[in-house]
Amino acid sequence: MSRSKAIIAASILFASVLLVLAFAPSARAGDEPSIAFPEGYRSWTFLHGSVVPASAAGFAKSPCEKPCTNGIFYFYANELAMKGLRTGTYPDGAQIAEELLELRVGEKGSGDEGRRALVAVMVKDSKRFAGTDGWGYANFNEGSKTSNLDAAGQQRCHQCHVSRKDQGYVFSKYLER
Repeated sequence: MSRSKAIIAASILFASVLLVLAFAPSARAGDEPSIAFPEGYRSWTFLHGSVVPASAAGFAKSPCEKPCTNGIFYFYANELAMKGLRTGTYPDGAQIAEELLELRVGEKGSGDEGRRALVAVMVKDSKRFAGTDGWGYANFNEGSKTSNLDAAGQQRCHQCHVSRKDQGYVFSKYLER
């Protein structure tokens, strides 16, 4: 192949790659705003815990499948989310984390925490997440620091939270003890 044909072929290949990247859904900036793993969430304010056994109706899916799965759920709120829980208005930067741990049941019926199966987080950012009423959602599977939720997954999360619009789209409550 002559040098000019090689340059033309390389140019066409380069342009093709650029076009694919420009129009690929996962490559467009702004379609799915990323949410960082909530490092240090266990040092936030502990809201509450729930134990959901596999025998509970609608929670028998195993291995874990959000949103209906069994296990031990712990909920945490950062300082800005605490402000929202107390006032009903959540400022940008508020974050609530949900940790799902495997529920291990011993032979004699005693239970304890197993592996961490999932960390889910909701983040308030009115501009970035305007399409979901200011809240962004992320799920981080066991050991991962990359959310597995795409835009459709975030919409599914939000559709469940719409039922709590009067509480700022938040299910959790904080009870002073």
